[in-house]
Amino acid sequence: MIRYIRPVIIILFSLAIAYTLYWLGQIKPQPVDESIPVEVEVEIVTPTNHQILISSMGTTQPIIQTVLTSEVGGEIIYRSKKFSEGSSVIEGEILAKIDDTDFQLQYSNALFQLRSAEVQLAMQEAEAKIAEQTWDKLGEGAAKDLTLKKPQLKQANAALNVAKAQVESAKKKLDKTDITAPYTGRIQSINIDLGSTVLPGQPLGIIYTSNQIEITLPIKDSDLAFLDIPMDGRKLNDNQKSLVTISAPYKGKVQIWKGNIERVDGVIDPVTRMIKLIANFKNDFLEENQTTLPVGLFVEAKINGKFLEDVFVIPNISFTANNELLIVDKNNKIEIRKINIIKKLKNDMIVKDGVSIGERIIVSKISIATNGTPVNPKYK
Repeated sequence: MIRYIRPVIIILFSLAIAYTLYWLGQIKPQPVDESIPVEVEVEIVTPTNHQILISSMGTTQPIIQTVLTSEVGGEIIYRSKKFSEGSSVIEGEILAKIDDTDFQLQYSNALFQLRSAEVQLAMQEAEAKIAEQTWDKLGEGAAKDLTLKKPQLKQANAALNVAKAQVESAKKKLDKTDITAPYTGRIQSINIDLGSTVLPGQPLGIIYTSNQIEITLPIKDSDLAFLDIPMDGRKLNDNQKSLVTISAPYKGKVQIWKGNIERVDGVIDPVTRMIKLIANFKNDFLEENQTTLPVGLFVEAKINGKFLEDVFVIPNISFTANNELLIVDKNNKIEIRKINIIKKLKNDMIVKDGVSIGERIIVSKISIATNGTPVNPKYK
């Protein structure tokens, strides 16, 4: 019985498989849709003019700073109230006095020695004249120098010159007992007080010029291409001085001052590849008109470089990581173009060549960008 049923089961199973394969063959695959173009924002490039601004930072410092020292020693018997930190002084103003009693005595003694030398010279001149007259009347032949008192006369002249030098030296020491301001400026610090005893060469304080301030501004050597500055260190002519604008928080708000580049340090730092520009700022305005620029203030600076005409300022987002420009061509496909960048700014790139007026650049983020990728441009 089983022998007759087995063939029937095999036949039925084969028919079932054949029927299943038939129906599977009737199912058609779904057609693959073409890729949807990526939507991007685009912008039409147009040329513009651009003022190059070079950024830097520095600290204000005086153009001239002098350590006041005493050339003579002694006790401080007077100190001006203006000889204090932060005070303004004028040239020649007496800041302090050293006890000059001993120096007055030295000066008086030097004057006495001078008068004595003058008397000795007058006496030797008279004796020499008498000797010469006597020889002319009584002598025979040529008289010897000693007979005519010539060596004694030379000695008296030499003694007079020494006495004059001693008077000048004593007078100079006496004058140095007055500590005066060498120029108009401000007092930075003092090291003495009334009753102090000072030694020759001892620092008494520091004074600096306040009418002009100097700032050293380091920049990248590549930025020199945007500055018309000679590298020989000489002071610049007025038409070569680039404008410098500095800013810093001071007196509760951000203050702004304007100055000029005066010269450039011709040495490039081998490690940082930076070069130093020296900027000068006038500081002789009245406080009510403009806040004076203090010494020691840390400032941010913007230096006016070249004025570029007919350039393209393109946002950084329009470039790949390799600084290649993303352009949408006339067929709405991406073109990745190698382009020469003149200068990189914080948010933009400046280019001159490699792009034409009216071309479209991508100004939105795109995850994958390859040449020929179709896009759907939307104008920003």
